Amino acid sequence: MWRGIDRRTFLIGAGATGFLAACGSDPAASPDRLAVRFPDGILAPSAAVVGHGPQRFPFIVVAQDQLPMLSDTAPISIDIEVLRNGEPLMTQTVGARGLGQFTPYYPLEFEPPETGSYVARTEFSDFDIEFVVVEREQTGVFQVGEQLPAFDTPTFDDPRGVEPISTRPGGPSPFHEITLTEALSNGRPTALLIATPEFCRTDVCGPSLEFLIEHGEGRDDIDIIHQEVFENFQRDTSAGNNPELAPLLREWDWQFEPSMYVMDANGTIVAGRHFTFDSDEVAELLDLI
Repeated sequence: MWRGIDRRTFLIGAGATGFLAACGSDPAASPDRLAVRFPDGILAPSAAVVGHGPQRFPFIVVAQDQLPMLSDTAPISIDIEVLRNGEPLMTQTVGARGLGQFTPYYPLEFEPPETGSYVARTEFSDFDIEFVVVEREQTGVFQVGEQLPAFDTPTFDDPRGVEPISTRPGGPSPFHEITLTEALSNGRPTALLIATPEFCRTDVCGPSLEFLIEHGEGRDDIDIIHQEVFENFQRDTSAGNNPELAPLLREWDWQFEPSMYVMDANGTIVAGRHFTFDSDEVAELLDLI
């Protein structure tokens, strides 16, 4: 799916300042500017589609020193104008998420009317951000209203070659009791998190598994599953030591993290969050089911 960009560059380094795609003037010309924290369709194939409801585009604010603004300096909200073919399409006031948790981000959400290139612009910067929207067939990212495919994910009883079953520093979460196949077929709502805790701690990646444990542990009304990203995780990620993706990610050709879906009792996707989400967004997702 993310062909054209190295798997590790996206999985591990998507939060890096270098993962930007934009048009316009030199970023040094303005004190602050937007930066993408999603595959923009230029440096990495787009995950945003038409005809499937609102799409989510998380941005961060980067200061002139090229570093993301943190909670003590990031604005509480920003106005983002979206243009299509040079014409204003909409302006949205987007509140900061992740304040006090990790790098604050600003999730712009709107329903694109058609495929093609769009531009995001803010008043505090003359550096525009270009991003691309595609047809559903051009991305493997499952959409709201679709059925999430069943898969025999690793469990404590049968890790299916995934070692460790979770890279969580404090030990695995309790979310490895049943497979995704079993969860989607037992008539109960399901939540699925794809994340590697070893890497998802800082920047916009955030400690997504810890958020899920905080809000989901002990819930007896839903089934929650955590899927580790790598099959055989290696701390050494130097050239030639790329860890293999876990079977689920290979099957789905899934090459970004973190990602979370919630499904109703019939296995239909109710909502999803990708690339970055804070504790409040995890709680909101679980509340939907």
